[in-house]
Amino acid sequence: MIFSRVKIFIATFSILLVQMTCNVSRSSAEVLPVFHEQVVLQFFSNSAGNTLILPQNENKALADTETEISQSIWQRIFTIYMEAPLKVKVLLVILAYLVFSLFVLFLVILINRQIKTRRRLRDRNLKQEYQEQLADFLFNDEVETIEIKGINNKINRQLFIDELRFLHSNLYGETASKLRDLYFNMGLHKDSLRKVYSKRWHTKSKGFREVAQMDVKDANDYIAGFTNSKNPIIRVEAQVAMVKLAEEEPLGFLDNLTYEMSEWEMINIYDTLIYHQINIDSFEPWLESSNDSVVVFALRMIMLFKHVQSIPKVRQLLFHEHPVIRLAATKALKPLEPEECIPDLKLLYRDETYRLQEILKEFEENAKKKKRGLIEARSLEDILPRRIRYEIVDSLNPIVSADDIPFIAAVARDPDNSIRLRMLALNILVSLGHEGNSQLDELLKVADTTLDSMIMNVKQNPGT
Repeated sequence: MIFSRVKIFIATFSILLVQMTCNVSRSSAEVLPVFHEQVVLQFFSNSAGNTLILPQNENKALADTETEISQSIWQRIFTIYMEAPLKVKVLLVILAYLVFSLFVLFLVILINRQIKTRRRLRDRNLKQEYQEQLADFLFNDEVETIEIKGINNKINRQLFIDELRFLHSNLYGETASKLRDLYFNMGLHKDSLRKVYSKRWHTKSKGFREVAQMDVKDANDYIAGFTNSKNPIIRVEAQVAMVKLAEEEPLGFLDNLTYEMSEWEMINIYDTLIYHQINIDSFEPWLESSNDSVVVFALRMIMLFKHVQSIPKVRQLLFHEHPVIRLAATKALKPLEPEECIPDLKLLYRDETYRLQEILKEFEENAKKKKRGLIEARSLEDILPRRIRYEIVDSLNPIVSADDIPFIAAVARDPDNSIRLRMLALNILVSLGHEGNSQLDELLKVADTTLDSMIMNVKQNPGT
């Protein structure tokens, strides 16, 4: 029963499909009604069987119709397009254009990918060949000259310069000098100088790196003009190049720097000073700069190079009007361990506490007015007064004595201080030996639950 119903459904669907197809062709309009009627009759008369038998003349008529349809499909498409409304024509043109564009784009991507794959393979093989030639030139005493394959090609020439620079950056002494001589003898320094004078900023910055590494000083005056460029990448590359190339004043560009120095600039300049072992006698001239970022940089260099002779100048900056400079000055004193600065650090801690209280008061007032203030609750730990106070206590850590125990105990006892700061103060008391531990016992007598747990933790795990 179910199988018979399925046969009826399939037959009906087939009749409808043939009718829809044949309706497209005007020439087959007269054949289909007869065909439909005979198909249905033949189907139901043979419902017990599994085959559908059509009369021979109807089969022939259907075959002729299909042939006619297949021959005139493009004519019908053209006719439909010509008879279609203007909007439909426009949409069809746009659709054809998009399909064609996608096909062209696919071909372009495919061809471009093949070209890049071949180029990468070629460059990789060429780099390996250059590496072997350079290694043979450097470490084989019998090889006095070197012949570079395709060196007159611009791309190959740049590949060779990159490989030479890579080796040079990892070598020292006579071997590095031998590579530099090869660089000049082959005239590669002229390629680097052309990059330096290029109008494209990325090419220019690459040229700055090359001449700085290979110690080409022919363009020093030109490069110096970009140490204050508005382009941050050009600016940092020019500054690093001048640190390496300027023999008399490696940091002379800091005198007229108008842009704020970024962390990236400071790190790159410091790394260049370390890598090339450039000695700066004093950073004090830049502690008086009108550019706050230059002052911060000078303080960091004093801290990293441990210029003890600069303690008096740094001490004066503890009370600078800008909190960023006060923070940098506090940090700079820690590795210098100046005991004479203990009173100043305590005084600064008091001043920063007052500033912090004013900020918190302003925040509370804004919160009451339901206005968004400059400071939000989740960022209170990051505001500068808190950071400065922590750095003050941390700077006191290696230089405090028994006379400073009351101050450290007050820091640990203050419930408004952060857990981190109070734990630092408690660890300092533990490090002071018997007198410090005695002070901890006194604190336990007046401690609340939080302070009591912190003291017990410090006693059990000192230094945490």
